[in-house]
Amino acid sequence: MACRVIVDLTFKEGWCEKIRAMLEDGKNGLNLTANFKGCIDIDMSIDMDNPNRMILTETWEEREHHSKYMEFRQTEGPEGVVAQILDNLSQEPAFSWSEVVYKGQ
Repeated sequence: MACRVIVDLTFKEGWCEKIRAMLEDGKNGLNLTANFKGCIDIDMSIDMDNPNRMILTETWEEREHHSKYMEFRQTEGPEGVVAQILDNLSQEPAFSWSEVVYKGQ
């Protein structure tokens, strides 16, 4: 079964829009994620009540694919997407992994 990953990120004031722009960049952003082996889909949402909060919803063929993706992102160094995200959070990121047991049309 597919693995759903929810990543809940709350940024320092003003950083959510900067990170959003970085993630929308076709070269190193979410397009890279979407094309990574095992990624089925990915969505980015901004909390309607807290503009500093971003939620990434990812679906992977297997949890191991997500683990390999995260290992890859860690190799990008201090200028990479993950480093930029971690440096500008106002609280620890929250991750959850769940098995997709039903997907509506």
